[in-house]
Order: sequence, then C-alpha cells, then structure tokens
Amino acid sequence: MKRWYAIQTYAGSELKVVELLEERVKAEGLDRKVEKFQLGGQELRFLAPVEEVITSKSRRGRTGEYRVPYDYELQVESNKRISKEDVLAVKSQRYMSFDGKVKSMETLQRVIIEMTNRNEEEYLIPVDKRIRRDIKTGEKILSGVPLTTDKDPRFISAVKGKIVQRDRVKRIEFIKLEKKEDKEKEEKTEKLEKTEPETVTLVIPERYLARIKDGMRLKKGDLLEKEDKIETKASGMVKIKEYKDKRVVTIQRIEKRRLFPGYVFAKLDMGQDIVNMTQGIKCRFVGNPPLPLSEEDMKVVKRKAGLLEMPKAARPKIEVEFEVGEVVEIIDGPFADFTGDIIEMDKDKEEVTVRVKIFGRETPVKLSFDAIEKI
Repeated sequence: MKRWYAIQTYAGSELKVVELLEERVKAEGLDRKVEKFQLGGQELRFLAPVEEVITSKSRRGRTGEYRVPYDYELQVESNKRISKEDVLAVKSQRYMSFDGKVKSMETLQRVIIEMTNRNEEEYLIPVDKRIRRDIKTGEKILSGVPLTTDKDPRFISAVKGKIVQRDRVKRIEFIKLEKKEDKEKEEKTEKLEKTEPETVTLVIPERYLARIKDGMRLKKGDLLEKEDKIETKASGMVKIKEYKDKRVVTIQRIEKRRLFPGYVFAKLDMGQDIVNMTQGIKCRFVGNPPLPLSEEDMKVVKRKAGLLEMPKAARPKIEVEFEVGEVVEIIDGPFADFTGDIIEMDKDKEEVTVRVKIFGRETPVKLSFDAIEKI
C-alpha cells in the first residue's frame, strides 16, 4: 500500500532533487511504486510545495518601474500578471498632418527631472554645451544645480528631484505649404501685403525620427516618427499610477517560496528499491527505516500545496517590509518629504496610516505602500 513519505534535502535544492528523483524513477522502472498526482495542470510524482509572494515594493527608482508618457498607449492593466519582455506600452507611428517643408532642424540634449510630487521639468540644451558627468539618469539633483560644465545660467535646475531621462531630440520647424487650389483662390480674391508663412515646430526623439533632412518637402501622410515599444525587463504583478505628465507602471516581483524548506514529499510503495532510489542524490528519507507521515500531517502539506481544500487565491499574498511603529519618509503626494510613524497597516488595501506633525499638531495620513520608504 502506498503511503506518504518525507524526503529531506538542503534548503534551496528541492526542485533539483525533484528533477533527479523523477529521472531515477523512469530509469529504474519504479513508475508503479510512485503515485502520480495533478497540480497546476502538471503531472507530478514528487511534491515541493511553494507559495507566491509579492515582494516589498516600496522602493522608488528600481528596475521594475517604468515611466510611460501619455502619448503611449498602455497594453497592460493593474493587478494583472506580466512576463519578461512583454510589451507595456506602444507609441504609434506618427505621420505628417499637413504638407510642409523643413525650415530648420536643431539637435538638442534633453534632461527631464522628476520632482517629489512626480511632476516633471524638461530642459533642452544645445549640443555645443557639455552636460556635467553627474547629470545621469537615476541620480538625485537639488534646485540650483547647473546642468552644463560652463554653468550657463539658462540651464540650471529649478527644482529638486531625480533625473528620469537623458536623450537627444530634434527640434524641427516646418513651413506649412498651401494647396495649389487654395493659393490660386487667394490670389484671385485678395491682394494683401506679403505675410510670413505659417510654421509648426515639433520636438521628436532622435532615435525615432524618420529620415528627414533640412529643406525636405513632406506631404500629408508621410512618416514622421517611427513606432516605439516599452518592454518589461522582469516578470510580476502590474501596478499603474497616473500623474500630471505621465503614468508610472511598477512591476511587483513575485517570488516562489518553499512552504517546507528542505523537504520533498511523495506517495510511495516503500521497499528497498525505493530506499536505494535516493543513492547518489543529496537527499534521504526521514527516519531509519523511512517513517510514513500521518494523515493529519499530510493534510497540512496538501492544503498548503493546493491539493486538498485549498482554494486558489485570485492573486498572491502581499509581503511588505514595514511595521507598525516604524518611522518612514513620505515620497508621494502633498506630504512628500515629511517623516512620520506608521500607526496602522492594511495589507489587503495596500495602505498605511502615517502620523505626521504639521503646524505643531499630529495628523494621521492614509497612504499607499509605494508612497513611503524606509529612512
């Protein structure tokens, strides 16, 4: 009769041991002595129960955070899973909306600074200006810091924040060309003094700009800007927050954690051939001789693994690194840059209540987890 047994190994090597034991069962023809079961659409013989946990997501500026301007169309939704290299957002190709001629083109260096309230300040700097080495994406910056090595007063940071983008753009000035019939009609109906033609100025990132040259004529419908896609560099759960200048998409990493570190479980028809099955693999049966697990013990294992009366959660549980009573810094909203202590925490709503002092009085403020960070 088959009974459940525990196999002990090193914590962290459970999946490798499962793989080796599966191979050993097939190689030695022990299929009938090791019971199969279904879990998550897979047929298994050995069980290493895991749980999915959303890891701490309070830190700003990590690789799992993406800046998505409003001219990009989101391809994801909040609280949905996403895989590495999936498309987060797409900016469609841009075409000329009028007939025009390129009057002038200027290459500029762009620096975008994000303030604590997540609003942004943009600086367009001529290419003949040298930007300081410490002006790098991800670096913090104070108000009054010059952006160029020559400390040009036109290019001094007017805000405190973080540099979120550095790239090159083209500032293109187009002359709008009139249609032939419109021009003839105008000449016939009125003879006015000569006026300057209407111009349109566009700023386009250099890496997406179509092949356009100074003096070139373009027709309505001609390609102006190539398509761009933002792809994820990690898998996880999507969170989207909207701000004045952009959306911020955060990918919360999901970890698979062993529920019983260092243990693998199997339902076996125990015999010497089964005992020998573990030879050469860094594992051993619990007990000498191996002791079968009680029904009560296995009920716990099965429930945690989802094999018995364990309804699947709609989403993984959330694990946070904060505690009630901890002093934190607020990094988002009207209380940004304030510090206070956590007095309440609601993991289901992903909210904390922080007590801050304003005008000499203590005031409780409700905030999302990603609006605070450790000091």
